[in-house]
Formats: sequence, structure tokens, C-alpha cells
Amino acid sequence: MLAFGFIVLGKAIYIQQVQGKYWRSMSDSLHVRYEALNAERGTIYSEDGNMLSTSIPEFDVYIDFAADGLREKNGKRFKENIDSLSINLANLFKDQKADIYKKELQNAYNNEDRYYLLKRKISFPQYQELCSFPLVRLGRNKSGFIASMHTKRLNPYQLLANRTIGLARENAQNVGLEQTYDSLLKGSTGKRLMRYMAGGAWSPVEGSEIEPEDGKDILTTIDVNIQDIAENALMRMMQDNQAEHGTCIVMEVKTGKIKAIANLGRTPNGNYGENYNYAITASEPGSTFKLATLLSVLEDKHVNLNSMVNLEGGVWQVAGRTVYDSEKHGRTDVTVQQAFELSSNVGKAKLAWMYYS
Repeated sequence: MLAFGFIVLGKAIYIQQVQGKYWRSMSDSLHVRYEALNAERGTIYSEDGNMLSTSIPEFDVYIDFAADGLREKNGKRFKENIDSLSINLANLFKDQKADIYKKELQNAYNNEDRYYLLKRKISFPQYQELCSFPLVRLGRNKSGFIASMHTKRLNPYQLLANRTIGLARENAQNVGLEQTYDSLLKGSTGKRLMRYMAGGAWSPVEGSEIEPEDGKDILTTIDVNIQDIAENALMRMMQDNQAEHGTCIVMEVKTGKIKAIANLGRTPNGNYGENYNYAITASEPGSTFKLATLLSVLEDKHVNLNSMVNLEGGVWQVAGRTVYDSEKHGRTDVTVQQAFELSSNVGKAKLAWMYYS
């Protein structure tokens, strides 16, 4: 028995003195962890300085009812402020009466809740007002109030160029400019130490934060006024023609700057909305290219609108290939204007081949 006792004692000393540092660090690792602190995402601006997409702060507010400053002198500070605090909370949030707030706070105080959730997702103005309330204004150590900030992405113009600007989503892939410039907009993530509290909650350790680096702002070429005009014009055309989808791109030809991109498609409820970026979807130029051809021959003064062109009945052989008009018409000699009105592939191809081959 004596020998066995010495073995147990020796093992205890070995664990404490030799392995003590390892086991203490193991204990700490089970009760603390690092939590990512997201940087404030950069703002996307229009060329004239209007915000197209920005981040606004939201706050989750908790209370540590075991905080030393809150419980000293038998909870004198808490008891002196509970009535006025409850009234202010009821006036601020307007979700329940002051006596209910008082009852809930007293129960949490009696249970010594370490991370009691008071309110989620309160706005910055609400948070500023909350910080001026009795007890809260005394600071975290004396009041036990803890605020956890996160950001919410907001498009001030809502649907205006919505698909081009895109979406920044936490649990899904970003789209639009939010995706293209994500590496610049998101900044560098920070971190803070969290300690495990009784009841399964995690509380931040004050002073342990490594601050994140805010993201960069992006200045686009979009003009809000031109974008608004383009979207309204496209909407009228969509409604008049009961189209499935449509897009409108406005470019400043001297610089190549895109001043507006509007995309509208039919939604499940039958209305129109910015549901997909049709502007950058690969497709054949189709009849749009006939306009470019017509503008070229007119600007270079090769023809005028009354010049004649032979449509060959809608079928024309050139360089071993056959050009067809999409609709049979049997026409031959027509004016350049009539060829455009007929949307003739043959007519415009012959003009391009004649003057630019």
C-alpha cells in the first residue's frame, strides 16, 4: 500500500510539474477560440458619387449578468437602474411593456446569465440611443452590456441596375460587380478571442481583437439618371410588346464608358424585374448588326437611303457561302431603306461586301 501510494504521489507530481504546461494549455484550448471579424465591405459608387451598394452596421446586444461591476455591493448598481432602463428599452424597441422587460432582466440577473441576448439586429441609430441609457452608459465592466457588430449590405436605389451591381451574400456566391471586385471590396478579415461561458454561450474577451482592414471602394461609370431613364424606357417596351426579357446598354462613345445597363425579365408572378444579366449573355448579334452596317455605309457616303440594292430574291452566294433572308419575300431591286425595313441579311451583306471586302 505504501509503495502504491508513492507511485500515485509521484505520478501526480509528474503531471503537475512536467506535463502541467501542456494540460493547462489543453484546458484553455477547450474553453477559448478565435472568431473571425469581417472587415467593413467597400462601397460601390456611381460616377457622379451616388452610393449604389453600401454596408450598414447592425448590432446584437448581450448582457453579462455575472460582471463584477454589476454584482458588487449586492447588486446595488443593477437595482438602482433597472426601472429606468426597462422604461427606456420599452420606448426604444416598442415591442413589449416596461414591466415585462424588468421581469426578464431580473430573472436573468438572478440566474447570473453570462451571455443573455437582449436584442438582435438593431440599427446604428438604435445602438447609439441604447448607449445613452441608464446603466449602459457606465460601460461594459459596470453594466455587463456587450455589443457584437456585423454589417448588412444595402442597395439604396433598390432595383436600379440591381443585377449589374450584384449581391453580396454570406452563404452563397456573389454576383455582378460584388463578385468581380470581391477581393478588393471585402478587405482583410480580423479575429477576436472568445471564451466559453456557462450555459453554452461564447463571450468575447475584451482587448483581444485583431482589427480587420476595411475593403476598398469601387467607382463605376454608371450614371444614376441615365440608368433610371434606360430602365423606364426598357420597361415600357417590355410591357407594350409582352416580351419575355430584354436589355438596354447605354455607352458614351467617346470613351467607351458604360453609363447604364438595364436588364428586365418576366418573374414568376408575371411582372418584370432585374432577374438576370442578359446584357453580358453571349448571343448572335442578329439584326442589330444590320444597323451597324447601315450606319457605316451612310457615314462613309457610299450610299444614301434611296440607293438601290438587289436582294436576289432573298438568297445570295458569296465566297462559297450562302446568305439567306429569314423570311421569304421574292424581292430583287429595292432601296437601301427598304432593305433595312425588310431586315434583309442579303441586302446588308451585299453592301458590306461591296464597300469593305
